[in-house]
Amino acid sequence: MKKITLIFITLASLSSGCNNNSKKSGQASYPVLLSDTAKQASCVYLTSDEKDQPVISWCETDRKSNKKNYYIAFFDENSGRFSPAIPVPIEQNASFHEEGMPKVAIKADGTVIAVYETSAPSERNSFAGFVHYLVSADKGKTWTAPACVHADTAGGKSHSFAAITRLSDGEIGACWLDESFDHKAGGRPVKFAKTNHSNKFENERVVDSVACQCCRIAISSNPGRKITVAFRDIINDSIRDMSVSTSDDNGKTFTSAVSFSKDGWVINGCPHNGPAVAATNDRIYATWFTGGRQKGVYYCEMNNKKETLTRQLVSSHGRFIQLCLLPDGARVLAYNENIPEGEKVYSRIVLNKIENGKIFSANIGPEKSMAGYPVVLAYGEGKIIVAWSDDGRISYASVDAKTINTPIQRSSFNNVFVSQKDFSHIKMAASKDLVCGMPLSMSPEDTAMFKGRVYGFCSDACKEKFLQHPEAFTEK
Repeated sequence: MKKITLIFITLASLSSGCNNNSKKSGQASYPVLLSDTAKQASCVYLTSDEKDQPVISWCETDRKSNKKNYYIAFFDENSGRFSPAIPVPIEQNASFHEEGMPKVAIKADGTVIAVYETSAPSERNSFAGFVHYLVSADKGKTWTAPACVHADTAGGKSHSFAAITRLSDGEIGACWLDESFDHKAGGRPVKFAKTNHSNKFENERVVDSVACQCCRIAISSNPGRKITVAFRDIINDSIRDMSVSTSDDNGKTFTSAVSFSKDGWVINGCPHNGPAVAATNDRIYATWFTGGRQKGVYYCEMNNKKETLTRQLVSSHGRFIQLCLLPDGARVLAYNENIPEGEKVYSRIVLNKIENGKIFSANIGPEKSMAGYPVVLAYGEGKIIVAWSDDGRISYASVDAKTINTPIQRSSFNNVFVSQKDFSHIKMAASKDLVCGMPLSMSPEDTAMFKGRVYGFCSDACKEKFLQHPEAFTEK
């Protein structure tokens, strides 16, 4: 309860004069705790309905029974809050992790599509699984039986890390990482399919043949029939930089992928950290994390030729950056930033607004929290919803973009943040992440102790999976 109170105070200070009629004054609303505090919540996601109003989804796991639940809720602009949670009947082998979280998208006719990955390991492939989807034509009251997004439904193959968006024709487009064409190469193809009028995914095609095998994909669409897909590519068999591919015919064809991050990140493994992307008719905006030449989260702008116009380091200690576009063309970035203090590391949510060549900033919540994995969505005239996880709880707030108003210089934008937490003084029990097998040649993202031994992990998702059944990994 203490953490929630602190968040309330900080967000209230973000918009001076915030009170019960804050919605009318156009300032940040009070933060709202969304999830059940008796359960472990994660994987918050935002999208828009057919009226361009926010829709939120999230996962909850019962701490005693380990029963998995998935919920959606619709935004009520009059109250400034989301409706009561609506359960989505996903299978119990659904995967709850931040890089490949369940997601929803809503067609122009109001049909709700829920997409999620399931785990179905085989003797040959411990990461085998499917990308399933459910359909509701009545705002979540009833749902269809699960079906596969992808055409190949044979068992023992990897299909995961799906991303979805509503297309200009009102249908839903989906991208995912599919079974590798060449298991020796290490990467996996990015595939695309879209729904038809009967709500079935069809016209599957390859966007790129070799992408990083476990970083999320980002997909966006705009009214001009343009689809933009960003993903972590594998370049020259070793460089894991970001690439983008576009379609100008609503998904019938895609251009060859073009690398835009230029990080030169050589790593023999998957960093579990994908990009975010948005586009207008003449600009592509992207954000991402790299552990390359200068570690941190970045922002860039490209023209229609995919030529980089600007590339900016946002935070040298940020993670899991997202972005959205406001109606006036401004961009809002949201990311979590680690704050080391002695032997502890706290985390906060940071918002940056880029407008007319200027950069503005605002912090969400106190510095001494465990806030992470933010998502952000624009709605209405200059408003955003930002939602995040904090120690197994999901919260959100409605923010007027005008309140993101602390100016910062571009030089400061690049350099004011603290350095990475250092685990080099800790002796690890294994030289690799026991969950995904990634070598820990760089400092691990996090650690966990089991039976007196310290294990390193490349991501929170791997750590969480390890802690569920540590014996299964340490006995191998």
